[in-house]
Amino acid sequence: MKKILIISIAALLLAACQSDFLDVAPENVVSEGNLDPEQLVVSAYSGLDYRFNTGEFRDNWPFDHAPSNWCFSDIRSGDAYKGGGGVGDNPGGGMHALEIHQVFPSSENAYNLWRALYFAIFRVNSTIVVLNNTSDFSQKDLRIAELKVLRAHFYFELMKNFGSFAYIDENTPVESVASVENSFDTAFLWGKIEDDLNAAIAVLPETQEGLGRVNKLVAYAFLAKAKLFQGKWSEVITNADNVIAGPYDLVDDLEKLYSTPGYGNVENVFAIQYSVNDGSEYGNLNFGDLINSPDSPSDDTNHPYLNGDDFHKPSQNIVNTFKVDSDGLPLLDSYNNSDLAYDDTTTPIDPRLDHSIGRPGITWKHWQNMPMQVNWNRDVATYGYYVVKKYQIDPYSDLRASGGFPWAKGALDWPIIKFSDVLLWKAEAAIELGDVPTGMNIINQIRSRAKNSPRVYDFDNPSQDAANYTIDLYPTDVTQQYARKALQMERRLELHNEGHTFYDLVRWGIAASWLNDYMFKESAKRSYYAGASFTSGRDEYLPIPQIEIDASGGVYKQRSGY
Repeated sequence: MKKILIISIAALLLAACQSDFLDVAPENVVSEGNLDPEQLVVSAYSGLDYRFNTGEFRDNWPFDHAPSNWCFSDIRSGDAYKGGGGVGDNPGGGMHALEIHQVFPSSENAYNLWRALYFAIFRVNSTIVVLNNTSDFSQKDLRIAELKVLRAHFYFELMKNFGSFAYIDENTPVESVASVENSFDTAFLWGKIEDDLNAAIAVLPETQEGLGRVNKLVAYAFLAKAKLFQGKWSEVITNADNVIAGPYDLVDDLEKLYSTPGYGNVENVFAIQYSVNDGSEYGNLNFGDLINSPDSPSDDTNHPYLNGDDFHKPSQNIVNTFKVDSDGLPLLDSYNNSDLAYDDTTTPIDPRLDHSIGRPGITWKHWQNMPMQVNWNRDVATYGYYVVKKYQIDPYSDLRASGGFPWAKGALDWPIIKFSDVLLWKAEAAIELGDVPTGMNIINQIRSRAKNSPRVYDFDNPSQDAANYTIDLYPTDVTQQYARKALQMERRLELHNEGHTFYDLVRWGIAASWLNDYMFKESAKRSYYAGASFTSGRDEYLPIPQIEIDASGGVYKQRSGY
């Protein structure tokens, strides 16, 4: 099978959204008898990157509500600043409000995310209805199982971001849709997600021919993650073990993992597939992260991407986490007591820093014309010196979209679930169950990859490392409290700026204390944090979009505090 792409299926072309997603009128409708079931399934997969052919700008350029969750997790968690051209530069109208936790029910960003997820769910449900009414499609049961995993993923995203949702599936009568409440019964909602995953597991094979297709192990991974969010530790391990026993592994070279299309296939348990040279204008690309490429004054031809908008700026706090002690271990309690200067190459650091975050003076992905420059940042005074380096394509890749716009995009897939993430789920569950040595050994497996991966080389002296890279393994005979800190630190070191940290803080129950401390300390460096605060019991989740509450006639209820 070709990579899962955004395609235009006539029956699913949607007009501009009116009051809510349920009021969208289809255009150019063709009969079900003329539809190719496989095309409908591919169209449902294409909902993963939140691009829809409605004619609305936000539905084709989802950079204010990207499926990577950079604006809903990273800039709300301390991993990143919003970036761009200052606090007034706000894709979607209110992105700065997200990073200072002052979001209102009128937020366009929250509405656009809600809208994208329900568009995707609509495609899944509609395709299941067509398949259920098709008698001569040999892959019917298999494809329905795939679709149920996709639906579980989309509802999982609603759960993580909104904490509640209106559950609608292929069996919901059209006349009843408007009366479905956005339930706050989390046990019911988790049950619906798990029902889809368990039904899919009973049907799916462990491997599929098509790259990007859901398989049984992907469903097990989502089930393990659902159990993780509910703190059901034994079930986390049971489901994670099914994935770990499969064909996935940690790749050897972090630089290639973050830069080279296809290299991470063995580590990506499930990823959004992107492509170039596919007949579309630019390629089916990760447009949700389009604006996160580094800036380039005057389109300097020595710059690897010519230009970019410089959003999603790694924070000073996340940079500081990479400092290590004399044993090559993280400073679990004191990493943020002082700032690592952007041009400091002598302080001992974890080598993952320069693979994942761009620092002025440090080699950029083997780019030969220059190392990263200070002027790749649009607004140093507001957002500092660091540029996100993860999942920006190798400038020399023959699978890059072009030498200019769309800048750092190409056929570089975005991981929704990585093998490293699954390993850390099992490590966390083991630690919570009191099996600290098992948890620490898994964490050390992640650190061993980082220790043995090729280092970033010095631009002027390629035979030397670019900085003082030092990393070693944890002792395994530690207390449970120490192991928890190590696990939480390792998740940031390994998965920062990949859309995970905010949701981790919430499920660990420390979001309010951690973020209020973070913003207070950051306010000395970033003045826009002055007076900002996180309200416990409210800011863990986005508000239900007011436009949806109004359109429901009061059927939908708002979260407490909004």
